[in-house]
Amino acid sequence: MDRERLMKEAIHSGEMEGAYVSAEFRKDADEYVAGDISIEELMTRTKRRWISKKKAASHGA
Repeated sequence: MDRERLMKEAIHSGEMEGAYVSAEFRKDADEYVAGDISIEELMTRTKRRWISKKKAASHGA
């Protein structure tokens, strides 16, 4: 399966489940599709953002 189709299906699946797909993730996904980053880097960036937002939310509580 090609990268573009994989990302479109992953994003669509997430949205169908009610997930919010951020502009930052879409930008990273575009870089993955273009072959500029690996799937591992895509996952690392996604996890880093998620952890950062989780920490920010816990400090605001």
